Amino acid sequence: MNRHKLRILLVTYLYQHLLLDKSIAAIIVDEGIEPTTEDQTYLLNNLYNILENEEEYVQFIREHLNPEWKYERLLAIDRAILLCAISEFAIDEAAKAIVINEAVEIAKVYSNEDSFAFINGILDCL
Repeated sequence: MNRHKLRILLVTYLYQHLLLDKSIAAIIVDEGIEPTTEDQTYLLNNLYNILENEEEYVQFIREHLNPEWKYERLLAIDRAILLCAISEFAIDEAAKAIVINEAVEIAKVYSNEDSFAFINGILDCL
C-alpha cells in the first residue's frame, strides 16, 4: 500500500478515536493491525506515538490557533489530520513539505472547503 493510502487509514483510525471516544487499543484490535508488515508497522508506530504524545501535540496546535479558536471546537477530522501529520513529522524521515502536502490533500477530500488552508497554516509552524 502506498503512503498516501496509509495516511488516509491513519487519519480514519484517529478520527474514530476522537469522534467515538474509542481507544487506540480497541481500534488496533478491531482493525486487526499487527506489526507483520511494513504498512502495519507504520500504522502502529504512528498510533502509539500519537497516544503517547497527544497532549504535547495538542498543546502545539493550541499555541498556533487564532486566539478566538478553541482546539475542542475544531472538527474531529481536522484534529485527526493535524495529529497524524505532527506524529509523522516527529517519527518519520519524510520531508516536512511532503507531510504538509499530504495533510492538505487529505483535508481537501475529507474535511470542509476551508480546512485545508487552516491545516496548512498550523503545520507550516512545525
